[in-house]
Amino acid sequence: MKTLFENVFIPDFDKNVFFKSNVLINNGVIAEITDSKPYAHEYYKGAGLYITPGFIDCHVHTESSHLTPSAFGDVVLKHGTLHVVTDNHEIANVGGMGAVEYFMDEAKHSFCNIKFAVPSCVPATPFATSGAQLGIDEISSLLEKEETVSLGEMMNNPGVIQGEEKFVVSIAKAKALGKVINGHAPGLSGEDLLKYVAAGVMDDHESESYHDIKTKLEAGLKIFLREGSAEHTDNKAYELINEYPDDIMFCTDDKSLNHILRGGHISYNVNKALKLGIPPVNVLKAASRNGLKYYGLDRYSEIKPGMYASFIIADISSKSFEIKDIYIDGKNLSHFSQKNSHTPIPEKLQNSMNIVNQSEIPQMNNEQACIRVKDGSLITEHLVDSSKTYDLENDILKLCVFERYGYGNRTSCKINGFNLKRGAFASSIAHDCHNIVAVGTSDESILKVVNSVIDNGGGLAVSDDNSLFTLPLEIGGLVTSKAPEAVVESLERINEQIAEMGCTLTDPLGTLSFMALEVIPHLKLTDKGLFDVDNFRFL
Repeated sequence: MKTLFENVFIPDFDKNVFFKSNVLINNGVIAEITDSKPYAHEYYKGAGLYITPGFIDCHVHTESSHLTPSAFGDVVLKHGTLHVVTDNHEIANVGGMGAVEYFMDEAKHSFCNIKFAVPSCVPATPFATSGAQLGIDEISSLLEKEETVSLGEMMNNPGVIQGEEKFVVSIAKAKALGKVINGHAPGLSGEDLLKYVAAGVMDDHESESYHDIKTKLEAGLKIFLREGSAEHTDNKAYELINEYPDDIMFCTDDKSLNHILRGGHISYNVNKALKLGIPPVNVLKAASRNGLKYYGLDRYSEIKPGMYASFIIADISSKSFEIKDIYIDGKNLSHFSQKNSHTPIPEKLQNSMNIVNQSEIPQMNNEQACIRVKDGSLITEHLVDSSKTYDLENDILKLCVFERYGYGNRTSCKINGFNLKRGAFASSIAHDCHNIVAVGTSDESILKVVNSVIDNGGGLAVSDDNSLFTLPLEIGGLVTSKAPEAVVESLERINEQIAEMGCTLTDPLGTLSFMALEVIPHLKLTDKGLFDVDNFRFL
């Protein structure tokens, strides 16, 4: 089947220009770039339109969409993301290797090209309780699978820098197989950064500021500019795309389904870069070719003869990118019918809440320390606060973590930045171990939503002390088999309720989900206590 795309603008990423020509595809492959008009079965009138390789999300945890991998893939395809590299350490922390293999099998039901990063730090550290562990043998076995393209983000920076056996062996295995070694280096600089890079780490997605990103680039790391739900890259940092055109790519990391459907996926990064004045050819290079070549997907990375005919047709101005059509293996996306997923769900993921209903809130082990959150960032501040436990006028609320794997750990502390005036909300999505995390204005409110999450077998719950809204997540307490439309409806209702309760954060659920992650500065609360990330110790 031959199709000729006439008079389209084609990016030449080596010369950093667009040129106008015709593109002939045949049986899923680009056959010819020509100024003539060869015979074809179909002709696509592309005057004024652009043809570009499909976008790649270089680092994502698909669980943040609350969807299974195949459902996630089908959603992001429509936004031009034809390729995904997912690090499913979220589900791995709940269900171990079997959960990762389940996701790999389930992902095959999507037309999106879903590749996998092998979770390297499950759990991220010994300072929180997870439902499973991945050791050297499991990591090695997963790296050998065809679906994997990288060793997932190395979050235990001290362990990597100090040369702990697990990380040395895993990095060596990935290198031997020719696979990428993903990084995780928030705030890392100086000698520690150089040691981290020397250990074999190749990229970072946790940098947000111009200065931090430039420092990482100068140290030799590739950079993924991240636009998630609760985390964003500073505008000025996008200028570095022009200075380092081959070394910068895009990712979402953690982006909720409602934000994807409302604002786009990697297309959001693309439009942001265009609005900031970055030349379109450089933007498309960061969104497609750089990442595709980085992960060894070279035959998708250019519009040239011999490349796979998986690409986007778009209208591009200096300020916007509008998708007109998407082609996968030479076929228009509109011609594909959805595959049905019949992958059996592992038993461990069907019954992952090993915790009884709670009747009291744990005592704080440090009554002076208070976590302060910042909208749009995962980095928190460490405040010293002598006020009473709840001080709503000064936005002093209570944060709680309930361990859910049967060990009984429970902790609480003060938190500032949510601005709730009544009620509480809770989630079994609490990176990376995914215990139950809750924030609220009273003990009674917190217990109500925590017990709702437990009763539902995992998920989200919000209550203003009268109404209760929930989204059950029956697969590992992280994702659901429900249709995306139903998930979005529940998410929007929950977010509306949280906003009505006074919260001013852009993504309150996403922000809450990172309050227990002990590898992002500066102060976090795990099920074992308040953790000083900078000094890697409990307070």
